[in-house]
Amino acid sequence: MSQRTVGVDADALATKYPSLFTRWQNGDLRPTAITPAFDPQARGGRAALFSASPFVGVWVDEACGAHEPAVDRWEQGLLYPTWEQLCRLSALTQTPLASLLTGEENNQPLLGCINDPTGFVLRHGFHPAIVATTVKSHPQQTSLGDMATAIHKAITDVRASIQAGTDPHTAFLTQLLGESDPTGPRTPWQ
Repeated sequence: MSQRTVGVDADALATKYPSLFTRWQNGDLRPTAITPAFDPQARGGRAALFSASPFVGVWVDEACGAHEPAVDRWEQGLLYPTWEQLCRLSALTQTPLASLLTGEENNQPLLGCINDPTGFVLRHGFHPAIVATTVKSHPQQTSLGDMATAIHKAITDVRASIQAGTDPHTAFLTQLLGESDPTGPRTPWQ
């Protein structure tokens, strides 16, 4: 399967699909769009425990042009993939770039992220500092120091926005059931 990414020309794709490239630059990719690309069954609940996704292991990161555990960090909202990495992810999973870059929320809870309020918030949208740090260095890889600073800012902002005692399950259900203001922001920084 890793052969799917051989020959992916990110520059040609940016030229062919300038609106998609712009959407990547604007941070329209959501962490919640990445996990279902790798495993359509990973939607939380009991079924996800027995999911048999073929996209597991170090080879996935390598096929996407990244180093382990980068892909996991994309799914957690801690790292924003470069344009080339996103193009490779699209080719590997056979998920159209347009589907990944809809900018829409995936209102499905995913295992392992909703027990921690900070993780829950980061899962639903990349922090602007993380996006800006990645986009600013395009087409090069972001320096570790710059990304560490961006991640620290993201986590600090999220923690500052979460009220003490907030239950992420209740917050998610409130949003899912439409009891929150639909015109209001989905993440503290939007």
